[in-house]
Amino acid sequence: MISGEFGRTGRPYVWGRLELDRLGISGRLPFLVDTGSDQTIIHPPALRYLGLATDRLANLAGTHGVGGRVTLFFEPAVLNFRDDDRSTTYTHRLDIGIAEPNDANRNYPSLLGRDILDCWYLESDPTNGLLQFTVRRTA
Repeated sequence: MISGEFGRTGRPYVWGRLELDRLGISGRLPFLVDTGSDQTIIHPPALRYLGLATDRLANLAGTHGVGGRVTLFFEPAVLNFRDDDRSTTYTHRLDIGIAEPNDANRNYPSLLGRDILDCWYLESDPTNGLLQFTVRRTA
């Protein structure tokens, strides 16, 4: 089981380790659990934390989100999540969306989308501070 947490505003987060092998970049990041997002997306605060400049990225494509048109770079990635037993790691391989920085998204959290969440069973009880995930399969 993977445990998450509720941030100071009550938003659900889970921590994962992002690996971008082609770029030689990795780091542990918080992901906002977003059941409305089709895909996992890395936003500018994580890019700054990882020291990743977008001029190193390719595969730019447009898509649509709730807020309108979004421009994303797609990069092969590995996302690892550690089980509470501290010995099991769940590995997801995917083409991750990396948001092109702009004024609107400069402070957005990275999103854990349904490309991963559909592989997990989610239990959420904010009143009791319970946020946990049972991995059914990996992507």
